[in-house]
Amino acid sequence: MTAYRFRVKLEWDPTALWRDIIVGGDRTLAEFQAVINESIGLNQAHLWFFGVGQDYWQSSVKYQRPEEYEDLPSGEAMRWDETVYNASETTITELASQLDLKVGDRICYLFDYGDEWQFYGILKGIADDEPGGRRPEVVNEKGDSVDQYSLDDHPRYQ
Repeated sequence: MTAYRFRVKLEWDPTALWRDIIVGGDRTLAEFQAVINESIGLNQAHLWFFGVGQDYWQSSVKYQRPEEYEDLPSGEAMRWDETVYNASETTITELASQLDLKVGDRICYLFDYGDEWQFYGILKGIADDEPGGRRPEVVNEKGDSVDQYSLDDHPRYQ
């Protein structure tokens, strides 16, 4: 089974706060997202999506929180130029295939549309010899978890 290693970094201070996470290719983006949030200190009470590029809101592809995806009118994207997927139905391998991810490529992750916690993940490695079904796991980290509702911890307000 294939496993993917991502380094997930805080957009505003990528050298101070990051997590290396290994996740089995058959795990969903929703599972991956839950481990990111837990390891960073964020709850699950807000909308979120994974996307491509560095301009989060202009991502042409979005893998949305299941509840948000299910609320889309007729399952259609909100913008004509974007493609939207349900993050609880999309595996890491499907994401990598759909985006043609190679080692060194970047995905974006936006949590909480109001406060806009912005992260990006760099694909650091792909291993084919990992045990099947590997749950997302933090294997290396730098920086303390944040207090989600503290303005002192949110770089946008500093």
